[in-house]
Amino acid sequence: MATEIGTTAFVRSKWPLMLRLKGTVILTIWWQVLLMGIYSVVVALIHDYTSWKMNYTLSLVSVMGMVVSLLLVFRTNTAYDRYWEGRRLWSQMTLSIRNLTRGIWVCVAEKETRDLLEKKSAINLLVAFAYSTKHYLREEYGYNYEDMVDLLNNIPKYSIPTSTEPMDWRTDVPAALDGLHQQPNLTSFLSDRSRHSISGAGRARRAAKSQALAFDFLTPTNIPVELSFYIGSYIKSCSNKGQVDPATLTMMNNALVSMVDCLTGFERILRTPIPLAYSIHLHHATWIYLLALPFQLVSSLQYLMVPAVMLSAFTLLGILGIGYEIENPFNDDYNDLPLDDFCKVIQAEVNAMIANRAPVPADWIFSDNNYPLSNSHMSAKQLLGLSLEEVHRLMEQDGNRPTAVNYSRPVGANTQGEEHPSVSIEITPADAGPSARFSNEKEELK
Repeated sequence: MATEIGTTAFVRSKWPLMLRLKGTVILTIWWQVLLMGIYSVVVALIHDYTSWKMNYTLSLVSVMGMVVSLLLVFRTNTAYDRYWEGRRLWSQMTLSIRNLTRGIWVCVAEKETRDLLEKKSAINLLVAFAYSTKHYLREEYGYNYEDMVDLLNNIPKYSIPTSTEPMDWRTDVPAALDGLHQQPNLTSFLSDRSRHSISGAGRARRAAKSQALAFDFLTPTNIPVELSFYIGSYIKSCSNKGQVDPATLTMMNNALVSMVDCLTGFERILRTPIPLAYSIHLHHATWIYLLALPFQLVSSLQYLMVPAVMLSAFTLLGILGIGYEIENPFNDDYNDLPLDDFCKVIQAEVNAMIANRAPVPADWIFSDNNYPLSNSHMSAKQLLGLSLEEVHRLMEQDGNRPTAVNYSRPVGANTQGEEHPSVSIEITPADAGPSARFSNEKEELK
């Protein structure tokens, strides 16, 4: 059964993979496979009940089958490269958001309440950047989506109600596009331009668009890019106030640049489809091969040719359908990237990071539970009472002696029943009187 996580459905079932239906392309190609079965039955009936014997030996079909197979493999590999590139870019964007969150929360100085509120508001924009990127890649250009509307209320442009339609249109466009400003929902039009009836205005609109610049030139609204301006303004403000050192400032700017770079990579994947001529030719070659296949098999297999052809059609058309299924990895289908859950992971991690104050080294370094020297039972708090020379001498002895206990994992039982020898470290300060001897208790191996 399908389990909903966020709004992305994952296929989780006790059935083996070969018996699963959801998440496959069977629901897309079943009618094509059935059509090939009917076509094969017609060929078999004509061969059996008429004088027209269709027992042609077409060696060309075998050669063509090899060529079609290679083309399909190349098509699937190309689609998967786009899928993997999308996942890699999202991981890079997640890394940048984590680094920028850490830089803001830990490295930006807090002198008053205003500084803390500025930090929290800027970090909220980082989470909003992830959510807005998800919606942008799905061509959802509104901002009043449930998962990010609360994160954008502090931005003046997004503080008023709106619908999920594009908010505004660009004014800095060539003269050829001046007539497009009052035309809403350009993206929906571009995605449905294969409709049979296109109005005169729509026809002129598409013609003007094709004569302009790139395909993605006229974007209704790009919320992630706009958010990057606000995040950059906060980083600039921290620099002007002297709240961050130059090294951290460079890291924060580099993280923001990486986020925008990932967004541009997403756009490259989304708006650079497989060339149309290649896709059409691959469809032609696949269907010509399948339509010619019954003529080669009918004389040897007769009616068994029907399931053989249907099996071949299922295999080839399935591979072809998989390529188109994963070509755009940003939708919310079964085989697309779970962007909803990726965004929720980012939000949960950021909320966990800022749930407490930025850690102060003195709180965790000089605690009673910190034993920095492996062969000494003195905590960092106790070692703080020694002189610098004594601690250096302890560290030298600690490095020259074998470690008594491996702290990387629990100590197991000693199979030979032997006790570990006790380790003792003797310190004789030059300016001290009687020598101080710190003995470790025996480690009992369980």
